[in-house]
Amino acid sequence: MAEQHDISSAIAEFNRSYLMLAKWLLLANRDEATRQLGISEKTASRIASLTLAQIDDLAAGGKLFCAFRDELAPGRA
Repeated sequence: MAEQHDISSAIAEFNRSYLMLAKWLLLANRDEATRQLGISEKTASRIASLTLAQIDDLAAGGKLFCAFRDELAPGRA
């Protein structure tokens, strides 16, 4: 049971860091961040407008927010 708690805590911490970075990138350069993150303009708007409390709530959801994209895999140009 403790291992599951550790995994859940790690996912929440990762999600919080990812969302904070995504928001920071979007506020710094929205067009570039939207492309780098591989998200729609609608999703970009939602992330950019999140409060810290909302980020914490979303981060604790138990599922990873980021996704790996095949087109960015090594060996694919």
